[in-house]
Amino acid sequence: MQLFMRAVDHLNRVLRHLVGAMLGVMVVVVATQIVVRFVLPPLGINASAPWSEELARYLMIWCIFIGAAVAARAGDLIAVETLPDALPARWSLVVRNAALITTVGFLVALIWLGLRWVEFGAGETSTVMNLPMSWVYAALPIGSGFAIVNLVARFLDLNFDAARRRALMRHAPSVTEGDALV
Repeated sequence: MQLFMRAVDHLNRVLRHLVGAMLGVMVVVVATQIVVRFVLPPLGINASAPWSEELARYLMIWCIFIGAAVAARAGDLIAVETLPDALPARWSLVVRNAALITTVGFLVALIWLGLRWVEFGAGETSTVMNLPMSWVYAALPIGSGFAIVNLVARFLDLNFDAARRRALMRHAPSVTEGDALV
């Protein structure tokens, strides 16, 4: 289990760097578009960079799906925590596990739909850059796959930590639940 967790954490470091690089490229591309549209025309230079809008859009799509997968590992995706927080620890864990399992089911459906979109996009190209649209559509199944891996790691973390807390509470009654988390 520890080998899997280390591999997932390493994968997430790589994915975070990839998302950061894509965001950096997006900044440069959008800045280029701003210069071409608003700085050069008053200087009498008429230029065009229609590729910049397409590239920025496609990079944003990839950043969203890869970034969401990384956020899933830390539990940073939007969630309503009111119910699990209001329940006793045991039931809170049951509700959180049910939510994780439901989310994995949803992501499996996204992978299936995403693969259909990739197949659909194999025959078309982007308007300006002539990129195969299947590359753009591939963000959905790939990001969903990474998210599933991260949710499995989160599930293991959640349940391993809960088992460790219960064991500490059983063997050391004077330990409070807050101390057991350390």
